[in-house]
Amino acid sequence: MIQKIKLNLVIWCFGLKPAIKKLDKENYKEIMKAFKKHYLEINARIEKKGGVVGFHMMASVIGLAFYKVLPDYIQDRNEVIDVIHNILWKPRMSKNVSFIAFFVRRSKDPFNNFLKFLGPRNEWFFPCLPWDKELVDIGNGVGWKQHICPYYDFFKRENTLELTKAYCDFDRKVAGLLPDHLELKREKTLAKGNNYCDFLYYKK
Repeated sequence: MIQKIKLNLVIWCFGLKPAIKKLDKENYKEIMKAFKKHYLEINARIEKKGGVVGFHMMASVIGLAFYKVLPDYIQDRNEVIDVIHNILWKPRMSKNVSFIAFFVRRSKDPFNNFLKFLGPRNEWFFPCLPWDKELVDIGNGVGWKQHICPYYDFFKRENTLELTKAYCDFDRKVAGLLPDHLELKREKTLAKGNNYCDFLYYKK
């Protein structure tokens, strides 16, 4: 019972019901029922984490649960991954991040405040570990190499490494909220087989 209550809070927090209703109104109830089943099954067998790491784990479980459900309704696996990305991004996350970005854009130092509140310098949301970040000198900007990613590790264990892409693209979406102040360039990712993910933020 407690797990079901927690799941309902997760569904509300991420705005999953309206997102799925918008995606497929006809099959909305069936999709949500199957999602709940898979979410509870996955959540019951994984190692529990506390704090913000637990939040990232919860987001991973949401994506994996939908990845087990949506192929019954969407044939193209790449489209499924894009849909999961949008489900996680649009309802709640985009609004919350855009709200913070609104004030960052109007601050005295948008570039560094972005890194502090929305980028890799936010040690609360991206603690090291589990991200294992290495600072890189790139001249007109700040860069990091990320040798460990909990999303990559999670989906690798679940044999669904391709699903990592749904989460990698969030970095570009967030950086895109300050187009006049910075540019994010990414050349390597763990998901593509590289030894690290790079985050190269150039100041405009």
